[in-house]
Amino acid sequence: MPSPRLTVIITMYNSAATIAETIDSLRAQSFGDWECVVVNDGSTDNGPAIVDSIIAEEPRIRMATQANRGLAGARNRGIDECRTELVHFLDSDDWMAPRGLEWLVGAAASTGASYGGYELCDERGRTLGRQSPVSAPIVGLDEQLEWNRTATHAHLFSRDAIGDCRFDEKLRVVEDYDMWLRLAARGERWQGVERIVAGYRLRPNSMSKQFGAMCECYERVVRRAFIEAEDLGWCERGVDLGERRLRRVVGNMSLTYATMDALIDPSPNKGRAARMYDQSAHPPVISPALAASTASVALLFGACTAPDIDGWSERRWLAPLRQWWVRCADEGWLEFAEIEAAFAELARKVVHPDTIADAMLDAVGRGGATPCVVIIGLEKNGRRLVRRAAARGFKVLAFDDFSNPAEPALLSGEERAPWGQSVRIVRSGPEFEGWLRAESIGGREQHWMIGPVDGPALDAAERIAASAAPSRIGRWNDARHRLGSMNLVRIRDSLGQRQAMAG
Repeated sequence: MPSPRLTVIITMYNSAATIAETIDSLRAQSFGDWECVVVNDGSTDNGPAIVDSIIAEEPRIRMATQANRGLAGARNRGIDECRTELVHFLDSDDWMAPRGLEWLVGAAASTGASYGGYELCDERGRTLGRQSPVSAPIVGLDEQLEWNRTATHAHLFSRDAIGDCRFDEKLRVVEDYDMWLRLAARGERWQGVERIVAGYRLRPNSMSKQFGAMCECYERVVRRAFIEAEDLGWCERGVDLGERRLRRVVGNMSLTYATMDALIDPSPNKGRAARMYDQSAHPPVISPALAASTASVALLFGACTAPDIDGWSERRWLAPLRQWWVRCADEGWLEFAEIEAAFAELARKVVHPDTIADAMLDAVGRGGATPCVVIIGLEKNGRRLVRRAAARGFKVLAFDDFSNPAEPALLSGEERAPWGQSVRIVRSGPEFEGWLRAESIGGREQHWMIGPVDGPALDAAERIAASAAPSRIGRWNDARHRLGSMNLVRIRDSLGQRQAMAG
């Protein structure tokens, strides 16, 4: 029998409740050319017996048993057991989408590594209605230094890329991010695949809720990465490794961890979170946008709840969040007058992008003729508009000659095939103008939309729209602001009701 191409390393420690589901997701993969090493890291429950019963009927799975060494040590044992071209890590409480490995293996062909998006779920595996999509077409050291772009089980590597690199067993948390940074410093680059490849279970009492330890360890890991990257000459390759960037990167994550802690700490003064943030490297000022951005992440990964604002769900977390922002103002990190602005930013931030896209497309309506939608900008949520317009059966022309060519390339050929000629992706100005003229001659009304671009890209999109002078232009940022304003009304109502109840 020929050797498999991929080794899936599953780490297991007292995971009897979920290990069978995790392995079932692996056995259901459309990509079948794998072997699996389950590393039993000193389990004391019946997880190993469950795995043994699965091995009896699945020859592609084997188990390696060792005394407990923690996640890093278990993954290292799995690497040592690996004998294939590709390596994938899968924790025992997460799972893969049925085509997850297929998509990751296909994307890795270009760079030797790949990553995809993942679905966020609660402790019982139920979706929270939120996903973490790919954040850039290709991720290298510069991108990884900003934040951890690659969830452990939502990416894979070539075995050659890992080489002699191993997880640091002295780290009890953030050991995965440390590993990815060291691989990136060696030149590893992850090709993005714009698919949801895995499910990620958020547990309120998991190891990742040691926020103080994670905050301290994160700073140590990032400082080490900056030093190593400088030693390897990345400054000369244009990567900013200055102290100002380090303080910003560490400060952003420290604020996220501190906000996570504040959300679950019942004390109103949030002193523990304040000490955590104060002891980290951070910029002197927290902007309302940063406060909102870190809060939206903290709600998901710390409080393990979707940041929904519906007049009810937010009542559990609005009060502790406001208490935390008041503490930040007391410390001089955030202006008291900017707390309202932070809530306004949060109200916009938590609007699901699908909701924004659908609101824009709902405005198109549908009469007798098939609507024709012109979408300018093919970055992440511009592509979302294309997908959702195509799903409605609209005729779509998407144009973008100002973004990175790798962005529109994330609309894969497989995905575009069912759309046929009803969806055109154009990066040539003359081709775009010719299509517009042809549609105008046909008498079809064109509904124009500008995706969520900004800076020079937004200027370019607006110039294109102005030159065509359509009767109406839908703008992503306008729709987001409108929906966010409705959220802000609910936030004010909820906070007002709480203050009234408190007397």
